[in-house]
Amino acid sequence: MPLPKLSLQVFEAFEQVAQFGSMQSAARQMGISISAVSHHIARLEDELGVTLLDRSTRPFVLTREGRDMLPHVTSGLQHLRRATSETVVAGLLGTRSLRIGLVEDFESNLGPELARILSGRMPTAKLSFSNVLSHEAPALLRRGDLDITIVSGMDLQATEFQMHALLRDPFVIIHPEGCLSTPEQLLAGASDLPFLRFNPTHQIGKQVEGHLARNRISLVEKYNFDTVQSIMAVVANGRGWGIITPLGYARAERFAPQVRLQPLPFASFSRRISLVARHDFDRATASAIAGLVRDTIPAVVIDPVTVAYPWLADNFAVLSDQR
Repeated sequence: MPLPKLSLQVFEAFEQVAQFGSMQSAARQMGISISAVSHHIARLEDELGVTLLDRSTRPFVLTREGRDMLPHVTSGLQHLRRATSETVVAGLLGTRSLRIGLVEDFESNLGPELARILSGRMPTAKLSFSNVLSHEAPALLRRGDLDITIVSGMDLQATEFQMHALLRDPFVIIHPEGCLSTPEQLLAGASDLPFLRFNPTHQIGKQVEGHLARNRISLVEKYNFDTVQSIMAVVANGRGWGIITPLGYARAERFAPQVRLQPLPFASFSRRISLVARHDFDRATASAIAGLVRDTIPAVVIDPVTVAYPWLADNFAVLSDQR
């Protein structure tokens, strides 16, 4: 069967409407008009001879044909975006050196994959990768010890650094497999399992404690941990429960069979993972690397988690600079 003569933007429009369930949201994300999105979808349906969207509902939902087509479109677009980003990075950097800092949550998945891609695309460049704590990153960038860093929740001025949003990482409850207590009971302290806190001096610990306080939840302080691996190890042993993020869960996946994730029973909250670059670092290069990271995240970070927990798919998601 010959391939339809359609632009890539037609397929991107279908992908965005499928993700958001709205032509208005898709148009905003793509930076085009609603009528253009509608025209692209109609053109694709006409070319294929099938209906891809059920327009009788709000938000829109995919028809069976649309559901069958979406993974193929998404996979193809991801390959094209990644190839484009890799090529741009190779052309921009040439023989320059590049010093990258990575939040520790990425050390076992994104870090190795990013190192593999960049070393292959920039064989003459001097590359340096190091793990950093989010609260230490600003000073490292200011001193020139790093060119770019991928960290969580940095509250920085755009005039001082270049900021590129990468990933929304929502907080969830983690408890032992087979735990009989509901999330509501755990948060009410009505369980024999103790709450396992992140160190309250760390950024992620401050964020969790702040949200609990806003919801007037007070839990007995017994254990504090610096890393998500420690929390997951104790949970896997049936000795406690905690509030973590899917990114942290993915980092300590060896404990996955012994634990379960549950959505929070109150207002959701999340942290934002961003690529931050020095203000004087080449802007085109920073943007291209951010694009490369966004294209790499789904396969190595998001997909393994959302296969096990499909309810996370809407919130555990790649972000663009417009979202």
